[in-house]
Amino acid sequence: MASEILLNNEIYYPSIEDLPCLITYGEKVGGSHFSISLVANLFFQGFKILILTAYPMARDNFLEQIKGQEAKVVYATNEAEIDSKAQVIILESGNEQLYLRVVENLNDLSERIVLIKNMEVFSEAVLYSCLKLEKVILSGDIDRCLAKEKIITKSYNSIVAFTKPVMMLPFELPVLEKYSGYLWSYKNKGIVTVKI
Repeated sequence: MASEILLNNEIYYPSIEDLPCLITYGEKVGGSHFSISLVANLFFQGFKILILTAYPMARDNFLEQIKGQEAKVVYATNEAEIDSKAQVIILESGNEQLYLRVVENLNDLSERIVLIKNMEVFSEAVLYSCLKLEKVILSGDIDRCLAKEKIITKSYNSIVAFTKPVMMLPFELPVLEKYSGYLWSYKNKGIVTVKI
């Protein structure tokens, strides 16, 4: 079952209206788990998803949160393994070339939520391709991204920060406890956590 997300200590149900979404964080502050929990919650709402992570731990976390639903997921290491009938397509971790080919050729890309996890690891080509998407979640350390200036100027429906980046955000970040983030969107604002 997807981990529950709390906003101001009440259960928060993320929606498609929250996208595009930027999630920024440093190491070991909870942003990674929050990102995967957000996508797992959207999965249980029935949305189609495409996931590119830098490392396999994020994939494993996602599969743990959707346990029992693995038949709806395809894991692809090459284009031949892509099945657009699958609710979730998880690309081989770190495989930028596969991602770039998939976003060019996937016939239902516009229907899918795209998660780019650990965005600071990926090339400008990957990041620029994401910036054209509306149903995108960019997750990672924005200050370490090659395309940070372009990323920060994109218009987001929601931004979640677990640490204060050097890059200027459109809001003042409050002091946060460990494993807490600040959600800013047009309809919601406040402290977010993932219920353990």
